[in-house]
Amino acid sequence: MDRLPTGCPPIDELLGGGFRFGEVSLVYGEASTGKTTLALSCITRYLQADPWAKVFYVDSDGKLSTQRMVQIADGDEGLLERLLIWRPTDFRQQTEVIEDISELLPAESTPLVVDSVTGLYRLEAGDPQRTFKTNKELNRDLGFLSETAKAKQAAVLVTGQVRSILGETPQVEPVAHRLLRYWSETVLKLEATSIPAVRQATLEKPTDEPRSVRFKLVESGLEEVERPW
Repeated sequence: MDRLPTGCPPIDELLGGGFRFGEVSLVYGEASTGKTTLALSCITRYLQADPWAKVFYVDSDGKLSTQRMVQIADGDEGLLERLLIWRPTDFRQQTEVIEDISELLPAESTPLVVDSVTGLYRLEAGDPQRTFKTNKELNRDLGFLSETAKAKQAAVLVTGQVRSILGETPQVEPVAHRLLRYWSETVLKLEATSIPAVRQATLEKPTDEPRSVRFKLVESGLEEVERPW
């Protein structure tokens, strides 16, 4: 496999078939925009396609719901046996986990999800005395993930929290956006819309002009939204 599909046709078309193996991909957005659901949709379909496959998941936010994954998998609890989960409790531990996982990943196409890569970082970066050191550690983590993606041909999918940008029009950008955009080959932004449960996905990288599609959050994960919208 050279792509990790999401299972949602418009998003997969936007991504050229899915997230690339051998690269780091970033999905960012505000709370409840579907970041974790998108990640779960990707890995569920990957596990369903190969009965021997495994997925590595770093649940840094502590919000991973295995029940939600079973729901997306149409009740197949057996998939959970092939989902390896780590739950770091602080940013230092997250760094250790990322380094350990790189040694465990097989030398073949395997997904690695870090959800979210900036949650624990954000807690420590709020301390002015630690900001420089924390930024340096995050840069090291992302560089490590990039090297791991290339060396193991892994599809590394990281989610990111956002911060508000002051201006005439309210906007958001990823926390530690310079580092995340530098190390991520693909950047996908998720946003809420005025329609309940409908979200917008915008491909920001790699592209000269950002392109957007809409999708719906449903029990089975992600669903195509019929135009007009």
